[in-house]
Amino acid sequence: MHATKNEGTSNEPQLRERMQRRAIERIALSDPSAGSRVAAVVRDRIADGSQRIVITNAGRQVPRELVDHAFEALRYSGLVCAPATDGAIALLGMTQPLDELPADVPWDASDALEQLLGAARERHLSVMLLPPARHPPLVE
Repeated sequence: MHATKNEGTSNEPQLRERMQRRAIERIALSDPSAGSRVAAVVRDRIADGSQRIVITNAGRQVPRELVDHAFEALRYSGLVCAPATDGAIALLGMTQPLDELPADVPWDASDALEQLLGAARERHLSVMLLPPARHPPLVE
């Protein structure tokens, strides 16, 4: 786990503060236990002072532009996600722990994204759906 690092600029103190409030994590989002891991990571990162947490699927290459887009979208929505081109979840972002939401998703199912969106609707949570990540799964 790691928080994003600041980049040297003339606005270094402001940028450092902004970046410290963001966290990027990689989790195998197709693993059956991903829900408990997602909930724990979000809780831990918020406890550490992060305000926007983006989780990328460890089994996929997620373009940096999509991660940046997710951080920006989290300024307007408490939950964002991006599908992979095959329907899997490539990216998930949150601004608060939603423990029951990831717990209700069958992460290893082929329709995990649909299940996540359905569970969010049932809880009246607004979700911003981002464009699909166009990179293939990582070959291990």
